[in-house]
Amino acid sequence: MATTTLEEEKQELEHIEIWKCKQPECKAWTRKEFVTEELPDCPLCKSPMVRSYKHLPVMDKKTKKKFLVGKGRSK
Repeated sequence: MATTTLEEEKQELEHIEIWKCKQPECKAWTRKEFVTEELPDCPLCKSPMVRSYKHLPVMDKKTKKKFLVGKGRSK
């Protein structure tokens, strides 16, 4: 049986902006930084999405990747 200490259970949370599906039955959401449209549609049910906030564990950003949209990638 695995045991955890209080420190392991306590994670640092950050308050981030997200887009979530407007339909209560649909549980889809995405971080704001991954949305490319001004007013996105839900990728699962195609309903409109609304801005919201969520408390999530802090992510370690190990690399600074940049996404190239509409351009060829150089090797």
